[in-house]
Amino acid sequence: MSEFIKSKSVQVLLTVLAALILLVASFTAGVSVGERKARHFSKWSENYPRMFGTERGFRGMTPFRGAPDAHGAFGKILSVSGSDIVVQGKDGVEQNVLVSSSTEIRVGRERGGIDDIRPGDQAAVFGAPNEEGQIDARLIRLMK
Repeated sequence: MSEFIKSKSVQVLLTVLAALILLVASFTAGVSVGERKARHFSKWSENYPRMFGTERGFRGMTPFRGAPDAHGAFGKILSVSGSDIVVQGKDGVEQNVLVSSSTEIRVGRERGGIDDIRPGDQAAVFGAPNEEGQIDARLIRLMK
């Protein structure tokens, strides 16, 4: 049995099998990320009028052009209302971000709080999409 496992053809077969498993795993991960982003955009577009008010309206963006990033936002803080903040990215897309007690807020290198977030500030938000098309913030870094 030991000679069979050490044979050249078995080693090649195991290498090919490992490469195929790695290829399938990376493809599956890519599909999963794409589906999550598409689901976030779908919920974001459905809830746009509720999150940002109907007077701004939804400008007919598609998932291929103008779709928000599902896991974060980088740009200017437009408004702060309780635990909700609105961030406008460089592409003009507005994202509604939910801040919770577990959200870490950093002002430069220092620890901060929700009171440090003001309209006009530049921020990088990292988090996870929720079912309402918002981002549940895990980390907010303010650039003052």
